[in-house]
Amino acid sequence: MSIRHRGIPASRGATMAMLLVGAGIGFVAGAQPWWRASGDGAAVAFSGSDATGGLCQALAAVTLCGVLLLLVLRAKGRQVLAALLAAAGIGMIVTGALQSAPDADAVRTRVRQVSLTDQFALSTTAWPWVYAAAGLLVLIGAVLLWLGAPGWSARVSRFDRSGTDTATDTAKAELADDPAQAWKDLDAGRDPTADPDVRTGEESVTMDTTDQSKRE
Repeated sequence: MSIRHRGIPASRGATMAMLLVGAGIGFVAGAQPWWRASGDGAAVAFSGSDATGGLCQALAAVTLCGVLLLLVLRAKGRQVLAALLAAAGIGMIVTGALQSAPDADAVRTRVRQVSLTDQFALSTTAWPWVYAAAGLLVLIGAVLLWLGAPGWSARVSRFDRSGTDTATDTAKAELADDPAQAWKDLDAGRDPTADPDVRTGEESVTMDTTDQSKRE
């Protein structure tokens, strides 16, 4: 049993790190030049966000949001999230591998901002492949999440609230509904935020003590 618990944090850490690294590299690679247009001494660059209409940055943002959701979801929710992250990872791989070229009119407009020529040549860079590699990391992290999610639930259950906490919350809710009861409890020397059963027991002890004092 102890070996299993030692293995869970490592798997959890590896999954979180894989997804975070994939999202981080995706953000960086998407902001770098994917295409360069040059002609007659003029050269302009188009980032991944320019070439894909912001899709590459959106996929990286989805991955980052998914990592944040891991902190609050349980086993079933994590497995659903793993499927969504796997789709995002595949989308990143496809986006980087396809190396979608920017629109010709957009390239011509950008070139004319720095030159009068209409002739230009497009060349790609290595950043789309870096972005695809980031998507592969996200996909691997999603697979690890799918496989490890059932084992993480036992770890989260340690932070489940106990019955005592629930009883205390019930007492606080009753106190909010009837503020006058707080003064009655204070006058009787009872804790107004305690469990109602405890307050009832304290009331019984107080009445018994009072009756005994009267008899004496």
